Amino acid sequence: MYNVVEMFDSLEGEGKRAGATATFIRLGGCNLRCTYCDTPQALEATAGEKMTLEQILSRVNTAFNRVTLTGGEPLLAEGADALVRELLSRGIEVNIETNGSVDIADFRQRVGDGAGLFFTIDYKLPSSGVCDKMLDGNYFALRGADVLKFVVGSESDVPAMLHLVERLQGRIINAVFTKNEAPIEMPQIFIGAVAAVQGGSAPAMDLPTLAALIVNTPILKDARMQLQFHKIIWGADAQGV
Repeated sequence: MYNVVEMFDSLEGEGKRAGATATFIRLGGCNLRCTYCDTPQALEATAGEKMTLEQILSRVNTAFNRVTLTGGEPLLAEGADALVRELLSRGIEVNIETNGSVDIADFRQRVGDGAGLFFTIDYKLPSSGVCDKMLDGNYFALRGADVLKFVVGSESDVPAMLHLVERLQGRIINAVFTKNEAPIEMPQIFIGAVAAVQGGSAPAMDLPTLAALIVNTPILKDARMQLQFHKIIWGADAQGV
């Protein structure tokens, strides 16, 4: 049984599939408490409606063949690996939105290493209040199909973001390969600003400042700025969209 807080069809609001149709599955339970959390309804592991694997699968829109598994923190949910394996076996592309504190390499190994799965992983910056919970090895296990997402709350977040990007780039520059090794890839980097959250305590980063930062910082030349356009369309507090 799965605790499903929401399950709905919509458009991806951010990341590399922004604007594309997908079925969203939001599972209950999160181990972090970010200052800017916009899904407090999914924090508790008991949140939502109990659903079986079969019930979930029956509601996936096969016309889209795209699922976004989110939370909460979906990798903490019991049976998440079984759900992802079944989706992949049906030819459905799965985007797992994860908070950076749970081992993605272990999860990837458990569900299989085939095509169709990618991670959109946060690196929580200091304004989140949980930057010390990030699992460093996650970011060096990312592949070219994966997304590394930064949510910037203030200019004080910038050094931590740039430091991680420098480390990832440096690993590629300094890598030495044998002929049987696959090359190390950079993940796709998306950078957004903290959205206003009712009752939140995170500082604000205005969009022109963030845009200028990306344009004027050479190591961010391949990064993409993102807007959470689902919030622009339906409002910051809307659920099920």
